[in-house]
Amino acid sequence: MTHGSINPQDATIVDGRQLEHYLILQDPEGQQRILLDSKSYVLGRSPENEIVLRSHSVSREHATLTGIYVSEPILQIFRLTDGTPEKGKSTNGLIINGELRDSWVLMQGDEIDFSSNTSAVYRIEPFSPYANGKINIFLDCLHNLAEKERKSGKYNEAEQYLEQILIINQQLHGELHPYVANCLIDLAVVNYSQNLFQKTEKLLLQAIDIRKKILNSEHPDVASLMLDLAAIYNTQALYVKAGLIFLEALAIKEKLLGADNPEIADNLIDLAAIYYSQKRYKDVRNLYKKAIKIYKRSFDSQHPTILSVQKKLASINKRLRPKWQSFNVLIPLSLILLSIVIAYSFFAPKTDITCVKISSDGSAKSISGDECRQMIK
Repeated sequence: MTHGSINPQDATIVDGRQLEHYLILQDPEGQQRILLDSKSYVLGRSPENEIVLRSHSVSREHATLTGIYVSEPILQIFRLTDGTPEKGKSTNGLIINGELRDSWVLMQGDEIDFSSNTSAVYRIEPFSPYANGKINIFLDCLHNLAEKERKSGKYNEAEQYLEQILIINQQLHGELHPYVANCLIDLAVVNYSQNLFQKTEKLLLQAIDIRKKILNSEHPDVASLMLDLAAIYNTQALYVKAGLIFLEALAIKEKLLGADNPEIADNLIDLAAIYYSQKRYKDVRNLYKKAIKIYKRSFDSQHPTILSVQKKLASINKRLRPKWQSFNVLIPLSLILLSIVIAYSFFAPKTDITCVKISSDGSAKSISGDECRQMIK
């Protein structure tokens, strides 16, 4: 299916202040042409609604149409949402351009089905502000709204805008395109902000797969995204997954940049952090040593980066030192040895000296220690 607004046949960009927005309704009682000049509308069969759908097959409050002010040249867009916040979703749902949607920002020519006998077409007159290949104006508008909602913590609304951008890009460019990969990454960020890690992983893996196919598996953008995913795995304590994808990305970067590039050393430090979480301290030490060697090929030995890694290396060496060599153990051991020496000096048995006395006839005779000491005096 080709989206109605994608075919750029209308006109060129005009000042948004000249534009008028219409909903052309068709129900069992005929056609209505409604100028959208208010900020909000409820659509349904209830006579109290701002827009009445004259059919018993639609819900009383079937949908909500909300005007949103945006930047030039569009200035205003309209978002159609299934149901109302108070009453919930409609019975039939909203089918927009043949697909069931919970929410959709209307584009020129969009076709909306409320039921089998009630439909509408959205029109911008005198012509579309994003025709003739200017669809990016509309997509940028949606992206700005998504970013605003994300920063405000309104993740569901942000995701809906981003999903529409994804759908339009898939329709424009197909499934394998950099824009599609970028949309998946944006959606992953929103899901990660909500701690939806399984969905985040799925979206990033899809983006990595697209980048591998369109850019080749050894492109820096592929490696960069793999490193981002490795970081997410590490935060989830999925250390095996983190290490494997990190090593794959590192191999790509080493092939592109060379093994002696300081950026590779940066990545080794990041990998060391993953191994540290697994208590693989010997591997951490080896990575620090390797990183220092790489840095020294490009930086002075007193460079802050080198000094920082050397400090980390000293810390890991201390952790790897045998327990009996640790400062806390050596002090008690020295005290014990000193105590032994002192005790021995007090309590060891005294051994008396013996002397030999030479007689005048030349014979030798052993004498007691006391006699010996008297002779010495």
